[in-house]
Amino acid sequence: MMTGGPLGRKLVIVGAYGSGKTEFALNLAKQMAANESLVLVDLDIVNPYFRSRDATELLESLGVEVVYNRDFRDADLPALSARTDTVVAGTETVIIDVGGDDGARVLGRYKAHLIKNQAEIWMVVNCFRPFTADAAGIISTARRIEAKSGLKITALVNNSNLGRETTAEHVRQGAAIVSEAAGQMGVHVPYHCCRPPFISQLPEFKDKLFAMELSLFPADIT
Repeated sequence: MMTGGPLGRKLVIVGAYGSGKTEFALNLAKQMAANESLVLVDLDIVNPYFRSRDATELLESLGVEVVYNRDFRDADLPALSARTDTVVAGTETVIIDVGGDDGARVLGRYKAHLIKNQAEIWMVVNCFRPFTADAAGIISTARRIEAKSGLKITALVNNSNLGRETTAEHVRQGAAIVSEAAGQMGVHVPYHCCRPPFISQLPEFKDKLFAMELSLFPADIT
């Protein structure tokens, strides 16, 4: 389970479609909100589904400020909130949820501030998705995101799962692949995500286990 927060005050969450990056961003925000003031910026302007803004009410009840263009909450439009510039450049602790690998292009607008604030760029990986099934695929996806964003990925997060069919062994399989890719990229793996029932079955990961509760969907459909 999670025992600490991001290394910097700005943390960008990226990942290919289907990686689970939004669920990770939401879970991270919920856990961090218990200990500090926090802003979550929804920069997913590509995909109208599965966006962190859909959990606005839940997050705000926990004291998390959720930033997005509220005039276009449900629209699939490249509409950004002016508040984003303020928090990215400011002193707030910020998690930025970025949409897919194509959506990483929007980070170019904030590149200077993110570099100045030594932002961490974490890529969430599900090894049971076709384009990130092995180390080569993970690295290829990472390089594509880096090229589009102009930022270097600093960590890989293992979120390997098969939805309702996931077992502890699937987490282990993903951990091996993600760790191999991280080693080749020269980055670290801060967390291996798993549903809470599997935590006791994965003692070898110790403080790197990250308990994932579903925020956008009922537990019986994933």
